[in-house]
Amino acid sequence: MLTAIRDRATGWIAWALVILITIPFALWGINSYFEGASKIVVATVNGVDLERPPYQQALSEQRRSLVQIMGRNVDAEYFSSTAFKTQVLDSLIDNNLQAAYLRERGYRVTDEQLSQRIASFAAFQSDGVFDPTRYETLVRNAGLSVEAFEQQQRQQGAVDQLRIGLSETAFVIPAMTDRAIGLLLQRRRANYTVLELEPFAQAAKVTPVAVQAEYEKHPQRYVQPAQMQVDYLQLSVDALAEQIAVPEASAQDYYDTNIDRFSQPGSRSASHILISVPADATSDTVDTARVKATELAARARAGEDFAELARTQSDDPGSAGRGGVLGIIRPGTMTEPFEEAVFALAQDEISQPVRTEYGWHVIHLTDLRESQAKPFTEVRSEILSLLARESAEAQFLVLAEDFQNMVFEQPGSLVPVSDALGLSVQRSGWFSRVAGSGIGANAIVREVSFSDEVRVDRLNSEMLEIDSDTLVAVHYADFQEQRPQAFSEVRDHIEDNLVSAAALADQEAAGQALIDLLRAGTNWLAALDARELVSRELPSEIANLVDPLEQGVAAAVFSASAPVVGSTTYGGVRLDVSRYVVFQLEEVLPGDPVKATAEQRQQIEGLIATRAGEELFTGVARALRSAAQVTVFEENL
Repeated sequence: MLTAIRDRATGWIAWALVILITIPFALWGINSYFEGASKIVVATVNGVDLERPPYQQALSEQRRSLVQIMGRNVDAEYFSSTAFKTQVLDSLIDNNLQAAYLRERGYRVTDEQLSQRIASFAAFQSDGVFDPTRYETLVRNAGLSVEAFEQQQRQQGAVDQLRIGLSETAFVIPAMTDRAIGLLLQRRRANYTVLELEPFAQAAKVTPVAVQAEYEKHPQRYVQPAQMQVDYLQLSVDALAEQIAVPEASAQDYYDTNIDRFSQPGSRSASHILISVPADATSDTVDTARVKATELAARARAGEDFAELARTQSDDPGSAGRGGVLGIIRPGTMTEPFEEAVFALAQDEISQPVRTEYGWHVIHLTDLRESQAKPFTEVRSEILSLLARESAEAQFLVLAEDFQNMVFEQPGSLVPVSDALGLSVQRSGWFSRVAGSGIGANAIVREVSFSDEVRVDRLNSEMLEIDSDTLVAVHYADFQEQRPQAFSEVRDHIEDNLVSAAALADQEAAGQALIDLLRAGTNWLAALDARELVSRELPSEIANLVDPLEQGVAAAVFSASAPVVGSTTYGGVRLDVSRYVVFQLEEVLPGDPVKATAEQRQQIEGLIATRAGEELFTGVARALRSAAQVTVFEENL
């Protein structure tokens, strides 16, 4: 028995022992207790270690993003796959290489640029104005601290500087712009009709003989795979937390001790006028700029519109167009002299000129928000949940070790573990090697359940880590060998499939027959009337293509060959499982470079330059990765 335990200790037990030592200190903030403790490295990049914490953070952020985008359509098992982990790690490595490249070449985002960048995000605005409270709430809801988010934005801002620089170096000749105008501003005059699947499905008939023949022709399609049921025990932090009642006094004490955690940090919102001063300016130049700034401050105090003064007088290209608006300013986000001046101002006060490395600033404080703690009643539920989970995590670590040991020491049954730890033995539904529901939906559970140890020897499984705070052990309950499915079991399924296939084929055949008829010279409206179909005109302006159906048709129409003068192009396309579209393309009207407005020409030149810049940036990224010395430690992913 000891030998068996020792052999299996190379898996979860060894990991659990490490966890048992390290997690409490992570949870309770004693991070420096073990100085010099070993670190887990997932990769080295040019001799620099990339440790697990930032990698795990990147995994979490990418996982959260995909779930938000795809919702229930995302496959949870994908997040445990090597492909997902490798993709995230590659992206993190590329980001680190780019960041190092940019630092070496002096790219940086100033505090003012960072404030402007964040204030420009529409998600952080209310009624078109930057909202500090909304900003902080959304960032925290995304699982990030404000500081971490702003560091990300600094790095992304530096990357954007490189992208813009590469785009601005792209050389765009007029002929390229003219050709792009001809394509991008092209209009196509077309009509279309939709053949719905439902009438064909109602008309499709499948005989019993055909259903039987399909069953006999493809017996391999109609096989019930081997299936299992297992008994299982599940230990999770969430379940433990639900059983813990936190005393009210403990919650109040936590609130009093950690009041800063429940406080909204103080902030300021300000606008400014910058009179720039070169780094090598003479004292006379500095004085001249100061005098100008002083005059502007006096004019603003006398009642002139500060925003208008900023638009016409400020040398800051980033904020001047917005009337000098900088957005939210918190401690540590701006250069020291500027920040000191901002936090010394009263509401709506205008400062005397303030000198920084950029020149002289006149500052207008537009909003002042002091640090304010949320009342206990507002955060009580959050604190109770937090304390319950902390207690559950501590219990989890102790119980996990007992759970693991007992499962292996009494491998013939889960009942002793259940009795000792107060966990319920549960019975799964039927599942195969490739699919299941409930606990059987987990690929690890399915794999272990079908192992010889569980299925044949009928021993408890090893401890299975479903996720970071859920552990499971399974035991054989029942097994069904693979068997052919009886015709009666699959008859309705086969019939439905044959009807669907026939309907789809008939629908496309009808669409093609209509196209052939039109190409033979039959009038469009007459051909549609004969089939009780409705002719629809496709909008010629892109701005009017708002309907998903019309967007799909437009994609097909713009992919079709242009008709010869005096003729019409016909075509068909399946949009989805129920709709087949037949269209007629009557005319193609190229964009006219002469008629293009200056704004349109400028936008298209910008698009061409941006595309060229992106290609150059991609080349830089590939070159950095190709030249880098990268070692990946897959066992630590």
